[in-house]
Amino acid sequence: MNKLVKILALLCVASVLVASGCGGRCKVTGKVTYKDGTALTFGTVVFANETTLCKGDIDPQTGIYEMRTFKPGDGVPPGTYKIYLSNTTKFVESVKTNKVKMGDQELEMPVMGKNISLVPSEYTVQDQSPLGEITVKGKMTKDLLIDADPPEGALNPTEVEKSGE
Repeated sequence: MNKLVKILALLCVASVLVASGCGGRCKVTGKVTYKDGTALTFGTVVFANETTLCKGDIDPQTGIYEMRTFKPGDGVPPGTYKIYLSNTTKFVESVKTNKVKMGDQELEMPVMGKNISLVPSEYTVQDQSPLGEITVKGKMTKDLLIDADPPEGALNPTEVEKSGE
């Protein structure tokens, strides 16, 4: 009889998890945008607590992420997590040139480019991120807002600049 009670209790717990949409892990998706509505299209969303680290790569076309624990599509265990961003530094090739005088010739030399941080630094530190916390209980959408403007030229560096003109 005691064994039957334990089996029934386990079945009840399992049915509650399945009914909540988790089945052990929960699908969490969302979109990362700047305050002007522009999507962040580079980087990784991180959910972290004392025992678990989950990541979701930001889609370069849409700014949408889907969280994973080990592999794409496997979801997030229920729990409370701090949210922060990582891999948000992007190398931007420059289309800028500088005029350089060599003897009696004037040459245009390309500027190689630079690394640009796409978000303010506090968004990349787990204990300082203004993105706060999330309590995962089931399938959910969590849009994230970066309270800053996108860095100029970092998301779509298309203009050709020439100095000295």
